[in-house]
Amino acid sequence: MDVEDYILLFLSIWVLISALVTGSIDVFLTLTLIGLLITLEVGSLFLSKEQKESLKPLVELLLVIFAIIVMKKVYEVLSG
Repeated sequence: MDVEDYILLFLSIWVLISALVTGSIDVFLTLTLIGLLITLEVGSLFLSKEQKESLKPLVELLLVIFAIIVMKKVYEVLSG
């Protein structure tokens, strides 16, 4: 197995465990973002520029979703 295969395996296992453990989509998406950022940071030496660029839109989408989740939670705290 190549290093890219191990990176994909780690990310797949991370998402699977996150899906099984969490009961909320908010927590699942946050954990998925964390796993993807960890994977990109640790595996950046082993991934090609094209592979990193292909993951960039997914990271950006998850960051926007995370910002919406945080704003929703702040609104709940302030209105409650």
